[in-house]
Amino acid sequence: MSKSSNSSIAQRVINFLSHPEIFFYTSGWLIVLLVYGTIDQKYNGLYLAQHKYFSSWFVWGVLPGGRLAMTVMFINLLFKLAFKSPLRKERIGTLITHSGMLLLLLGGFFTAYFSREGSMPIPEGETSSYFQDYHDLEFAVIDKSPEDYDAVTVFSNEYIAGGAVLSDPDFPFTITVEDFHRNIDIVRREGASTAGLFGMAERFKFEPKELEKEYSQNMAGMVLNIQGLDDGTDGTYMVFQFMQVPQVVRAGGKDYVIELRNQRHQLPFAVELIDFTKKVHPGTEMASHYSSLVNVVEGDFKREVLISMNEPLRNMDYTFYQASFIEGVADETTVLAVVQNSGRNFPYISSCIMAFGLLVHLVIQVPKLITRSRSKKEAVAA
Repeated sequence: MSKSSNSSIAQRVINFLSHPEIFFYTSGWLIVLLVYGTIDQKYNGLYLAQHKYFSSWFVWGVLPGGRLAMTVMFINLLFKLAFKSPLRKERIGTLITHSGMLLLLLGGFFTAYFSREGSMPIPEGETSSYFQDYHDLEFAVIDKSPEDYDAVTVFSNEYIAGGAVLSDPDFPFTITVEDFHRNIDIVRREGASTAGLFGMAERFKFEPKELEKEYSQNMAGMVLNIQGLDDGTDGTYMVFQFMQVPQVVRAGGKDYVIELRNQRHQLPFAVELIDFTKKVHPGTEMASHYSSLVNVVEGDFKREVLISMNEPLRNMDYTFYQASFIEGVADETTVLAVVQNSGRNFPYISSCIMAFGLLVHLVIQVPKLITRSRSKKEAVAA
């Protein structure tokens, strides 16, 4: 193939990828996804609707999902800006505006792939350095034998499907996941033999159920077969989210706690709750306002901050919102909503760039419009 032929093919690819009709039709398709996603949210909840229509590459089998549509839009805008936007004085404003839009889409990709959301409950007087993911799970094996710390081995969400085998040099037994469901009902066992069943599995079993619209209301459960335990306790165990009594197994002369829990994300700093304050509506127990006075602890440095319902705390890539609280007999526990988003500044920066680009375009075009208007008036007068 000749050099000119290669150049011709490359030019055709550039012409196709930079065609403005791609942006036009992609925008229309995103509107369709927005409508269907909004309707589906009513029946399946926000989380599932978002993943089905906006965080997926394909919907309904072969049609482009929100992620693919945004990728096509990004590539189209990039090629248009790089190859089909000549640098001329009268087009500077348009180029700046398109650059801001490109940056906005780039920020969307950062948010889609690197953002995390969760909750952070902190009792008064205590400190926490992690938050719990709203959606993703993890399976933890905790060695309680060390005196001053817990040795924790964690298996993330993708390792806890049915049929998975979990093992690690840090604990002397092997776990096989016999069954896993994202939402379950706990029911009592009746009339069946309990041979080989231990812990909660001796008296209860679980039945899978449909996912709740509010994803945080789902309760996941696992049936495990554990081999290598002490005292002939090898067999079937059951663990599920929010277990009030942890499941303890013994192996190698040491006790281990096994639990299924919301995934924990470590913070590069700690948050200490100094005081939680709640105000109620007169004559009722309904909260009208609540806030948390906290210390942000980074090494030896402490910074005191008040987090209230309309005033979040922002530190590094993390934002802490006052979400709710738990009242106890002796003390209170604040519940902070935590959002980690490395792309959270992109919308602000890109909006400023686009506004500046539109202003530049207006400044360049206004004198032309005035001159054109005067010419028309003079022509009419003549």
